[in-house]
Parts: sequence; structure tokens; C-alpha cells
Amino acid sequence: MPNLPDEHVWISGPRRAGRSAALAALGAGRLAVDADRRRRGPYSGVGSVLRALVPAVLATNPDLIARHRIELLCAAPELAGLLGAAPGTLTSLASVEERTRWYSRMRSRRIAHGLVEFLRDYPAPLALCFDGLDQADHTDQEFVEIALRRLPPGRVRLAVGTGERDLPAELATALGRHARAVPAGPSTVAGLSDDALVAAFIAADGSSDEPAELAAYQRLSEVDRAALHDARAAELAGRREFSLGLGAIPYHLSNGGDPAGAGFAATRAALEYCHGMGYYDAVLEYGAQLTALIDAHPKELADQRYVVLMWTVQALTMLQRGDEAEPILYDLLARTDIPRAHMTIYYQLGMLYTRHLTESRKDHTLAKGHLNTSVAIASLLGDAEDRAFHVVFMGNGLALVEMHLGNLQRSYQLVSGGLQRLDRELPADKHLLHRSVLLHNRAQVLAGLGRLDEALADFDRVVEVDPNYAEYRFDRGNARYKSGDPAAAIADYEQAMTLTPPFPELFYNRGEARLALGDADGALADYRYVLDLEPNHLEARVSVAALLLEAGEATAAAEQATAGLAELPDNARLLCLLGQARQEAGEPVAALAALDRALAADDSLYAALVCRATIAYEQGRFDDAVADLDRAAQLAGDDPAVLFNRGYAHEAAGRPLAAIADYDRALELPDADRDELLAGRDRCLAAAGQPAT
Repeated sequence: MPNLPDEHVWISGPRRAGRSAALAALGAGRLAVDADRRRRGPYSGVGSVLRALVPAVLATNPDLIARHRIELLCAAPELAGLLGAAPGTLTSLASVEERTRWYSRMRSRRIAHGLVEFLRDYPAPLALCFDGLDQADHTDQEFVEIALRRLPPGRVRLAVGTGERDLPAELATALGRHARAVPAGPSTVAGLSDDALVAAFIAADGSSDEPAELAAYQRLSEVDRAALHDARAAELAGRREFSLGLGAIPYHLSNGGDPAGAGFAATRAALEYCHGMGYYDAVLEYGAQLTALIDAHPKELADQRYVVLMWTVQALTMLQRGDEAEPILYDLLARTDIPRAHMTIYYQLGMLYTRHLTESRKDHTLAKGHLNTSVAIASLLGDAEDRAFHVVFMGNGLALVEMHLGNLQRSYQLVSGGLQRLDRELPADKHLLHRSVLLHNRAQVLAGLGRLDEALADFDRVVEVDPNYAEYRFDRGNARYKSGDPAAAIADYEQAMTLTPPFPELFYNRGEARLALGDADGALADYRYVLDLEPNHLEARVSVAALLLEAGEATAAAEQATAGLAELPDNARLLCLLGQARQEAGEPVAALAALDRALAADDSLYAALVCRATIAYEQGRFDDAVADLDRAAQLAGDDPAVLFNRGYAHEAAGRPLAAIADYDRALELPDADRDELLAGRDRCLAAAGQPAT
């Protein structure tokens, strides 16, 4: 095992050389990589780790590779020649012209979880160093944040090096919680010639943090600098490593002899690839670089501004930064009078107001107006096939607005009519991706309308045409569960698990289906795994605590509720579960404190009212018990258990007539415990001096 501390470490310092010195002092045997995004763009760091590790693992543990092939290829695309391509979907296979669906911003988080599990299950313990993480792409930062929490140092010891740039809050928190801080060592580059300094600067691919290297580079003429960048770009291109085209190569070409030509083309290619993969933070950075090139070369590149800004808008909306996208769209409207551009801009505005802005700023009526405008412009396009596709595409956005407005039938008509028009007016092999999107949307609307048999038929069709797209199987599983077939739902969930890196909702929903089939242990395992993925997943935390409570494990249930409250301190459901667990453990004071907090956060929490009433009864505070049960009865309606308990409290308080009224009403209801109710009624009649009946 490498001679590193049995813990993760965090080395912070302004210079790479100083951080390297600190790492050297920790011991040898580590795999050290540069995570600076300027090297290889997204996954510069973890991609380099995988390129070093995967070839040997493929020979000795091919099953491990097979389980994680999708995420391995996402982070290190060069491995495709070794591993083969990932299962194709209509999304991944669609041409740029026919791509109408984009990955969720959460996709990189799924990839990170899969990569963490690959490293956790690697055949031997590992010691890894990721330097330059403050300059890394979001993908590497997200991966390290998760890895610090999920990877035990006994299996994978991480050393993280950061410079002076601010870190994302989540990463800084993870480093503070899971890594020991280590100071950087001294950094000197004295005695090097200008040629050596310049060579080091160019070889750093834009990531140099040594002032002497930058100064030597700046002393060169502009022509000499450009020549060095072009030579370095050619050298890197000769390696035929795809990921270099996401970082170093665009950087050098943009600073070489043809920035408006080769530089712009390389950067745009990187942007389009990253947008297609769901790496939206990188898209924004490339977009800013392209905009700077346009500003510097307006004659050659002025007509590229619209395209670049539209990529930027899409990335912002996918990152839930719609407020930043809004002014860009209105600015574009003011800059162009091209009808096709206006059609697209109005569509984006419609989607912005119905989906991508914060809840307080959403305006579905305004969105509908913008989308009606986009449909109207699309209906005027000259080419018949082009016109049909765009009217249907814009109409699909309008269907979403109608759904948000509660007009599900109109939403169904728009989606179904769109499918029929594409089938009628386009060749069968055109726009297969968007046809599948429409079919999936129609299934979702049918499910919302309660027409589950028709919805399942559409889900069957969409799975048939796009069998490797995990979300379709996931959604069909949800529909099967809703239709009362949890076993079939589980089959879909488990097939989806083979087609995607792990994501919490998939395993949580399988847990729900397992629970419906009476498999509490299986459900508990799924819920626990969800919490391993995302500790702040509320539903999983509540479900684990509730199952433990039902199993009589009050202490363990309280621990789960307490862990959840560390993330969500005022959550009423977790506080209620904590109160129930404390009550089961015989700690009424602690239970009441938790229940009072729960009801202060949500006074309609039925379970908390019933539990607090039980404690009040046990303490002889019968009127307090009745007051809580009055509120519970208002919330639950005619519930025989609540009526019995309230009657019992009235009886204990010496109010037999009030108790009889509750017992009588409960006896009229189905599922009532008639023996207990009749016995209580007879006791109260006797106490009131009335004959039993």
C-alpha cells in the first residue's frame, strides 16, 4: 500500500511546485494527475486516472468494466477503442440537426457516483492525487466532492491540491469534513533560462501559475508566441486523444496564428460536444471564449454571435439559471429580424417562463403567448417537411404549458396531433428522436389523465423504439407501479439500472415497489443505498426511519431521524419520526420536545398529533390528549382509530357521554374494532347510570 496517511488530505497553496513538494513528503506510490480544466476540459483529472487504470482492469476483471462502461466512456472517451461504444440511444445517435433532447444537469452527478463505485471496487487499494482542483471543471470538482464522502481511505486514499481560486461550497464543505489540511511546501524556479521558462509555460497548456514563466512568455513577440502555440497544438493533435480537443488544443489554436479560423472551429467543436454530453458549465466557458473571439474578429465572425449565444442560453436554462438567460434572449430579439431566429427565440422564452425560471417568476400565460408566436412563425416556413417538423416541435412546448395550466386534455390533443402529423408528412426515418419524445410525452399525459392502459401501451412503444434509454424504462416502471403491478415495475427499474449510472430516484422507487410486495428488507436496502448516494434525500431518510420504527428498532430509527435533521433541521416529518422513536424508547420528555417542534413547523401533521396525544394520555393530561385528537379527527375525517382513542381519553377524563358519542360513531365505520368499542361503550353506559344495550 502506498505510504500515505490513512485519511484523505487537502493540500492548499498558491503554486503547483509547492503542492508537489508537500505530496512528495507524504510518500511515494500515488497516481498523481492534473485536474485543471485547461488540460482536457471536463473530467481532466478523473479521466486521466481512468486512462491509467482501466486497461489492466479489463484483462483481470471485465465484469467490473462492464458494470461501469457508460460512465468510464463519458469521463475518458479515448477508452472507446478499448471498451467499445456504450449502448446507443436515439439521443446519443441523433445528428446535430435532429437533436431535440438534452441531458439533465444531474447527469454528471450520476456519472460521478458510478466512477466512485468503480474506484471503490478496483481490485487493489489506490492512492490518488488530484492537483489544481480549484481550476478544474465542474465535473471533476463534483466527482471529488462525492469521492471524499463515499470512498473509505482504506480503499482509495485521496490527496487534493488546490490553489487560490475559490472553491464551490459543496466541495469546500466536503474537504473540511473528510480531509486533513496539509500546508504546501516552498516553490522556486530560480536559475532557469527564458527558453526553459517559455517551454514550461507552453507545455502547461494555459495552466501555469509561475509568474516567471508568464513573464518570459510575455517578452516574446506576438508572432513568436503564436508559432509556439500552433506547434504545441499540432503536437497534441498528433496524439489522437479526443479529450485534448476539449482543453489544450482549443486553447493553443485560439492563441495561435489563426484564432478566427482554427481557434474558433476547435472551441465550437468542444462546446457542441460538451452540450451534447450535458457538461453545461463547460459550455458556458466555451461560449465566453467564442464570444471573445467574435469581439476580437468581428468581420470574420459576426454572423456566429447568434448561434453562440443560443448555446449559452440553453446551457443557462439547463443549469437552472434562467434569470441570466432571459436578458440574452430579449437582446437577441432586438438584434435580428430573421423569422426563423425569432421562432426559436420565442420558443426559448416560452420554455423559460413555463419551466426554467424560479417559481415566483414563472408565468404560464406569458409562456403560452410566446409559444403561440413560435408556432405561428413555424407555420409560415417554406419547405413542407421543415414546416411540419417545426410546427409540431413548437406545439410540443405549447403542450407542456397547457399541462402546467391544468389543461391535460388540450395537452394530449397537441402531442397526439403532432405525432399523427409527423407520421403523415415526414418520411418514416426522419426525426426518430423527436417522435420518441412525443410518444413519451403522450404516455405521461395519458397517465396524468388516469388512462393508464393507454399510457402503458405508449410506454411499451417508446421502449421498443429506444430500448437503451434508461428514463423510458424508469417512467414505464412508475406507470406500472401506479397501475398496481409492482413486480412489473421492479423489472423495469432493474433493467434501467443496467443502462445508466446510478441515480437516487431509481433505487428509491424500487424500494417502494419492494415494500408494496412485502419485501421490507429489500426496500430498506434500497433506501439505505439512496442515502449512500445522497444523504439529504428526504424521502429515503423518512422511509428508513419509519421501517426501523415498525421493526421495533427505536434507537436506530432515532439515529436516522437525527442524521436527517443535521441536513434539514426544521423538517416536520423527521421531527415527528424522532418524537415517535423517543416515545417508543421510553423517553417522553425528549419525544414531546421533538413533536412540539414538528407541529410548530406543520400543525397539520396527523401522526405527530396522535403520538403527542398518546403521551399526554399516558401522563394523565386527558384534556390535552383530546385537544390533539380533535385536530387529528378534523384532518383524518371519520377514522375509527382516532374516534376510539378520543373516546378513551374522554372516558379517562370522566366524560362518559362524550366517550359514548365517539364510540357510537366509530361503530358505524368499516374496519372498526367492534369488540373494543362495544366494551368501552358498555363501561361508559354503566358510569353514566344507563343500562347497557
